[in-house]
Amino acid sequence: MRRPLPLFSAVLLYAAGATSAVAQDAPLVLDLTGGLSIPVSSFAEGTAPGEGAEQGAAFGVGFTLPRSDRIALYLGFHQHRFDCAPAECADGGTYIATGFDVGLRFSLVTGHMAVPWIRLAAATTSLETRDLPAPNDGVSNLGWGMEAAVGVYVGWDWIALQPMVGYSAVTPELPGGEGLALRYLTPSLGISLPF
Repeated sequence: MRRPLPLFSAVLLYAAGATSAVAQDAPLVLDLTGGLSIPVSSFAEGTAPGEGAEQGAAFGVGFTLPRSDRIALYLGFHQHRFDCAPAECADGGTYIATGFDVGLRFSLVTGHMAVPWIRLAAATTSLETRDLPAPNDGVSNLGWGMEAAVGVYVGWDWIALQPMVGYSAVTPELPGGEGLALRYLTPSLGISLPF
């Protein structure tokens, strides 16, 4: 016996394969993100000043300005919190990395409700290290580096969700004069609001 395709499934197939998310065509999109900051490399496992961090919360706000079907400009503000390892910080100590990133987002396909994308950006970050022992306690200078992220834009006409994973590599100079290689992954979920 042949079963008819349910109406709901037909609507989903049409939305996923035949229509463009209206939010992708908006002149400006506000992006709000939250997730985890996961240190990697020597930032997680090293023993030099400032190294040996542990995961914490990540927050971000940004603006995406589409320039074509596949390319959009991006400007974002981010803050990442890391727990200090016991050897470097007092119990309960934290690092707070704050900065901006600017770059391009490339859509891998167009004309679908779910659009995978890649973002490449230049990033600048300062690190607050008040829980480190002297002379490295305080706020670092601005370090420069890069961010790469991949995600999926799942949009409707008034809102979109963007699960994503980013990798950041920035090297600020600690108040004591030593460079710190900030390397971290950021799995997060974004909510995008088109204007």
